Amino acid sequence: MLFNVACEFLFKNRKKMFQGKLSPFTWFMTMGLAVQLTFVHANSDEFLSRPARPNIIIMMVDDMGLGDTSAYLNVRLEPHADPIEKTLRTPNLDRFAKRAMLFTNAFAPASMCSSTRYSLLTGRFAHRAYLKRQGWLPHGPNTPMIQRALTTLPEMLQQNGYHTMAVGKYHVGMAFDNGYGAAANHFDYHDVDFTRRIMDGPTHHGFHEFFGVPGNTEESLDAEPRIYIRNDRWTVTDRDRMQLIGIKWREDRILAAKDWDLTQLGPDYLREALTFLHRQADSRSPFFLYYVPNANHLQVNPHGKYAVPDTIAGVSVKGQSRYTDGSAGTDREDMVLENDVAFGKLLDALERAEDPRWPGHKMIENTLIIFTSDNGPNVGSNQGRSPESGGLRGKKARIWEGGIRVPFLLYWSGRIEGPGVNRNVFTLTDLYATLAQLVGYTLEPQEAQDSYDCLDYWLDKNHGPDLRPRVFFCHLGPPYLNDALAIRQGSRKLIVRGGVALPSMPRGSLGAAVPAVFHNLDVDLYETENFTRDTSWDKPVRDMAQMLLKIHNRGHARDLKAQGEGKLILDDGWHNLRNDVNGAVGFEFRVRQGIRVTHLGMWDDHSKDRPVRSAR
Repeated sequence: MLFNVACEFLFKNRKKMFQGKLSPFTWFMTMGLAVQLTFVHANSDEFLSRPARPNIIIMMVDDMGLGDTSAYLNVRLEPHADPIEKTLRTPNLDRFAKRAMLFTNAFAPASMCSSTRYSLLTGRFAHRAYLKRQGWLPHGPNTPMIQRALTTLPEMLQQNGYHTMAVGKYHVGMAFDNGYGAAANHFDYHDVDFTRRIMDGPTHHGFHEFFGVPGNTEESLDAEPRIYIRNDRWTVTDRDRMQLIGIKWREDRILAAKDWDLTQLGPDYLREALTFLHRQADSRSPFFLYYVPNANHLQVNPHGKYAVPDTIAGVSVKGQSRYTDGSAGTDREDMVLENDVAFGKLLDALERAEDPRWPGHKMIENTLIIFTSDNGPNVGSNQGRSPESGGLRGKKARIWEGGIRVPFLLYWSGRIEGPGVNRNVFTLTDLYATLAQLVGYTLEPQEAQDSYDCLDYWLDKNHGPDLRPRVFFCHLGPPYLNDALAIRQGSRKLIVRGGVALPSMPRGSLGAAVPAVFHNLDVDLYETENFTRDTSWDKPVRDMAQMLLKIHNRGHARDLKAQGEGKLILDDGWHNLRNDVNGAVGFEFRVRQGIRVTHLGMWDDHSKDRPVRSAR
């Protein structure tokens, strides 16, 4: 633009210079500027023509820890910590890590799959959904976790011109038609009318396209039909083309397509994702691909605990996994390798395809790519340190670091590149606000209330530390009840009993947020000490407990003061099944001057829920 202005100035004033009306000095200085700008212009084609909004790919695998990838080999999770000395070999993630930014303080918002997916898609803390007693969807008909009126991440991207697709395991609840326009409610889904459209699923929450399954695929527990869904339709509609499968108490109770093959989930998902990328190579719209394979989640079936394909995309994976010390992995590690191969194939496709929105450039140059996991590893020690979690304490379903700290690698050509390490605290809940900022969208008060914009912390790894509080949910089993929450601020982490405030929780603390254990992760990454016993930490512990209750009770973490001026209640609880405008939400509710409320509904309508006491 400056080049054009300079040239136009020279052209219009050429006669004036020769007539003596414009000094030669001014004319020649402008000419010099034009020459310099010509050089800049010739070398800034990338800057001038690069699309403002990149394509976005999020690959979130299942149950993978920091020790499950050699991208984290020899990495110190905190500056003082020992480096991770042994991991599983993942050659494609290694290749990616050489160009990507690797995060050491990236977190799943919950230690179970459904809750994390809810948070990623909605930008809300995991405990705000109805899964307050367990953290994952139960093994029968499930009310969709995301209410229709709640805006999601893919919906926000749709509004900004993105074509969106989800491939794999959805697992935040679907509603299937029973043939009479009502949701099927038979425990084993035998009342589903497969000829009818899905009543509530991914295409109702922001995805133009979907291919995958409703949730998990264990044949001893989960009851959903083993039939692929494409968009809002079952791929098999004739019951004569179905079979009954299942083991143990589910034997002959699970509906499945006759050609159902559990080992082929990963290969089928990859084919769909690659086909989508191929189609997008002819599109002028940016795309968002949410790629969420079932692997390496437990898949109990008649042949074992995991269903490993012999090959995926022509690459052998069965029996091929190895650790960095040369020892062999098991079927579980083979499934981690399966995901590594799939990720590598996605990268290959992006490197080969020409970008239709940026002529002369490959699609990988115009795509923001994220690789992560929905929670920590599904194997290891429940209370001790686990190699699969990179030596951290605990694993999946635990609120210790091993259950929630996950691999996170990020690449955006010319913007966020590696190799490098980013140590800022970040959670998958923050993806919504961060990507909104990236595409130039301003969040409304009623969306992504717990999501923080972290783009500055992504672009500059030294832009920190990020001291904004994050809340984590789900701890199944001793020493805490299921109503435990954790709050992290900087290096400080507090676990409380009763933060969920669920009256129906047996022996629960009813929302009192009783401090259970306080960790200073700067000096105790492996959570071996309880600093609540040190009286010098009394005030920080009290302050963090009160901050957690404040965030929980007011219904939002990010600052909404600049929005909704003149209103006290910005939202009356429309996305909850119970509308608690009267404040009867089980705790004392006081509003101080200058404080606003997004919504008052803290729980959904469970039959056992009763207010603890009258609210103010």
